Amino acid sequence: MRISLFIRNMSAAIFFATAFFCASAQQIDCDQAEGFTQRIAERTAQIDTEDPEIITLHYIFVKEMLDSVRIFQDEYLPNLHFCPQIDFFATLHQSKALEYQLRELNDRLEVQRRRVDTLFYLKAVDELAFHDTAMCEYYLDRSLQFNRVQADALIMRLQLDYAQKHFDECLATLRILYHDATLNREQENALSDFNLQFYQELYNTGDALVKSGREADALALFETLETFCHDLPSSYCNDDYYHGLIRSKSGIYESYLTIAKVAWERKHPELAFKFLDYAKEYRLTNEDEVLIPEHFVKFIEEMEALRPRYSQSDRP
Repeated sequence: MRISLFIRNMSAAIFFATAFFCASAQQIDCDQAEGFTQRIAERTAQIDTEDPEIITLHYIFVKEMLDSVRIFQDEYLPNLHFCPQIDFFATLHQSKALEYQLRELNDRLEVQRRRVDTLFYLKAVDELAFHDTAMCEYYLDRSLQFNRVQADALIMRLQLDYAQKHFDECLATLRILYHDATLNREQENALSDFNLQFYQELYNTGDALVKSGREADALALFETLETFCHDLPSSYCNDDYYHGLIRSKSGIYESYLTIAKVAWERKHPELAFKFLDYAKEYRLTNEDEVLIPEHFVKFIEEMEALRPRYSQSDRP
């Protein structure tokens, strides 16, 4: 609402500022001319050089007002003798002062509009200091809309996603930082610290999940680590994550077999064969990383021997 009202006011000012320039000297509207510098001065006072949401718009307004002032000086001031109620020298002084002020604003906004992404990032920093994560994320998104490789904004986005355990989003951001963004030494150090933290967190969490029997949850983390280690230039990776990946997959395979065995023992042959098939399909998909546990070999052989009998009994 505030911006739209300002646009209407500013557009009206520019219209009135330029309307009389189309007329000949003999048709000068002295009433309009008399209030020209005052109207432009009032609108100039509303220009904001710090708010990234409106900097580009205000840059356009300043250029238009600057053009209006210059046209006024070139085409109108020489004809002020048609308007005896207007003080020529006062108006000349006011228009020159306005021109100087608008040139200063134009130069300032020219610089500012090239760093709108940085201004949005700085607003995100402020919001995070006040623990307003939602507004912080909004300003980060706005920063990255203007510059998708804004390194500071990407690093902050990385830290927020990590805190919320959005690990796949972290990988996507890391790819941009490594392959597209230009980093200074401070940003490189921050990224290096993050990589170490990221690897240790995912590995330790995945390892704890395997030990507690939650292999499926662990697998997702180890697969994320696998992508991290393969796709990104990191010196923190070793064979630990791969062994964790194998342990996770082996645990999932063994879980299928365990359910099949329990279902068989409880007289649910249909369910038993279904999970036996799940285990078989999972091992075929991961044949280089999953071995048949020795204590399940006999059970699998016995079930496969019985399969034809139960397959026949299922027929109508």
